[in-house]
Amino acid sequence: MSLRDVGWSQQHPTKTLTDPDDGPIEVDVEMVPLIEAVWAAGHTTIMSCQDIGESILTGGTVIPEHLWERNGAYYLGMAWLKVPADQGPRLMTTWEPLARQRRGEWLAQVPIQGGRLCGYASIHLPREQITQATDLLT
Repeated sequence: MSLRDVGWSQQHPTKTLTDPDDGPIEVDVEMVPLIEAVWAAGHTTIMSCQDIGESILTGGTVIPEHLWERNGAYYLGMAWLKVPADQGPRLMTTWEPLARQRRGEWLAQVPIQGGRLCGYASIHLPREQITQATDLLT
């Protein structure tokens, strides 16, 4: 599934990686080491972004235009990783030391849609901690 299939457009420079499950995909360059480490640790990724706030502000997401400014400002400087819901807690346990350093800046959630938990977890982390998050997985 491409970004365009879900209403997203690419906003950051990318590198092509070969997803173990889905073949070639485009990954934001700053996220490449983290995505590779997540895969090497046996996890799966669904989507990612090196700065979701920038993507929102430039119209690269499915967020309605009238919410771009507010949501973009809120998420500016935050990287984003979308993983299967059952993998979110394990990753967050690994990253707990980083989350403690930056309380309130790390966010992990499983959305509710149609009265049920979705099959994915969204993890937001400070962009500045992408390298540290990678190091904890390797």
